[in-house]
Amino acid sequence: MDNEISLIEKTGARVVAFTDPGYPLLLREIVDPPAMLYVKGELPDFGNPAVAVVGTRRPSHYGLKMSEVLARDLAYSGVTVVSGMARGCDAAAHKGALSAKGRTTAVLGTGVDVPYPRENAKLYEQILEDGAVISEQPMSTPPAPYNFPKRNRIISGLSLGVVVVEAPLRSGALQTARLALDYNRDVFAVPGQVTSPKSMGTNRLIKEGAMLVESAGDVLGALNITVGRLAGAEPTALKGDERVIWDSLKDAPAHIDAVISATGLSAPAAIALLLDMELRGLVAQRPGMCFLRRG
Repeated sequence: MDNEISLIEKTGARVVAFTDPGYPLLLREIVDPPAMLYVKGELPDFGNPAVAVVGTRRPSHYGLKMSEVLARDLAYSGVTVVSGMARGCDAAAHKGALSAKGRTTAVLGTGVDVPYPRENAKLYEQILEDGAVISEQPMSTPPAPYNFPKRNRIISGLSLGVVVVEAPLRSGALQTARLALDYNRDVFAVPGQVTSPKSMGTNRLIKEGAMLVESAGDVLGALNITVGRLAGAEPTALKGDERVIWDSLKDAPAHIDAVISATGLSAPAAIALLLDMELRGLVAQRPGMCFLRRG
């Protein structure tokens, strides 16, 4: 015990007990909440919305990109992004949230002072700059397979909903989703190619009733989350022709021909940019190839 206290003090961690006023409110509601959490960094105000973004450790390029884009746009909208800092989709989700200068919380299956996997040591430090790393495991606990399912219940418990970006049929991300259902939280899944083993788990979730997600806007709308930074403000992350497209759009739908005329872009370039911005939740498409700002 003395060594545990010494490690807590040495690493700048702290313990938040279930009885502590700072214990996350949503996590209190699950049937098996941790008696205590080890915390490094600053816990977000979990009175504000938090959404988990998770997926396979071995994603496709599509899975990595979608994890990053969804997390970035959720974070840009004021949502705290929760994930497990595993390689693959989890790491991409944290990076996406950080790229939006948003808040992200990593839940570890190791001690809070043990970045795992080692390749994510730099990411661990970046998360701590304006977010939090938490664990229920004692200090210096090394990685062990039986601790990661326990970690998954905390990811679900902290979140209003869980977005599974890409997952095969046997994946810890699916366990996180099923725990979310047990806790009466919403489950979302990103559709993938029907022939890809990496998407069989997410496609099955959709068959079983998970909400299909194409953009962060789908999640925000389903959870009735009022958009924060995007509401009434121009996204600062837009660059080059994205900015040109954004400036040409209004709150009323504009036909693709009008967008092309206003921007001077070629039809293929304008359509590609608009579809990418729609995927990111910045633009909404209406019937007849009409587009407007989402906000």
